Amino acid sequence: MALRTPANTLPDRAGGTSSSPAAFVLFLGLCTGAGACAATPPTPAPLTVASDLDNLPFAGVDADGTPIGRDVEMMELLGELIGRPLVWRRMPFDVLLAVVEAGEVDAVCATLGITPEREERVVFSRPYFETAIAVVVRTGTGEPRTLGALKGKRVSAARATTSERAVRRHLADALGIFENERGLPADRRLLEHEVDAAVMDGPAADALVAASAGRLARLSENLDRERYALALPRNHADLVRRLNRALRTLESDGRMERLNERFGLSRP
Repeated sequence: MALRTPANTLPDRAGGTSSSPAAFVLFLGLCTGAGACAATPPTPAPLTVASDLDNLPFAGVDADGTPIGRDVEMMELLGELIGRPLVWRRMPFDVLLAVVEAGEVDAVCATLGITPEREERVVFSRPYFETAIAVVVRTGTGEPRTLGALKGKRVSAARATTSERAVRRHLADALGIFENERGLPADRRLLEHEVDAAVMDGPAADALVAASAGRLARLSENLDRERYALALPRNHADLVRRLNRALRTLESDGRMERLNERFGLSRP
């Protein structure tokens, strides 16, 4: 996944006001007469969030390079709830864990699934979206229709993802392909018979099938469960607690479900 745009800072929603010199003198006089004025509260430090921003409808960028998508809007709401403005840093998916593990960012929000191996490196928030790891195949006679029929077949999954982990764990008899030398999208790899099946998250699988004009299908059996969460440095325990409280608020007041519905996402 290539780095395509520079980091993007979300706009500050607070509007400034201007004061005339007379108003300033009056304010100064009031302060002097009262004996003291309350100090201006410090501006809260921004919450630096890393993402590949390359997985719509969850997260992407518009024509101007501004972050957009379901997860972007969720993070805006979380930032408001904990009182922190957001700064987005865009980088390839395969470096995100290392960056947050090193403490170079406050959090990663990039449809990152919880796994025991990742939990040894970072701390996860409570899950904010649950889905499945699915398998997409070609339609037509002789194509696999069950997980068992994938034995000996070429099954692709993106390197260093939960999809690769699921293939290695649950399809040991298949030929796992985790490199994409030609850089082709999953649908072309399937339709050009480069691979026999492609493993990916449920929403991506559904979008691929919907756009295939009936040439691709999703197996009825899921390969594994997937739970997306925010990843944070292990020494950010207080921030994790604050974000978990904010996530619970979005869930309890219905805003999380409305976000999912607006972006055409549903939980299995």
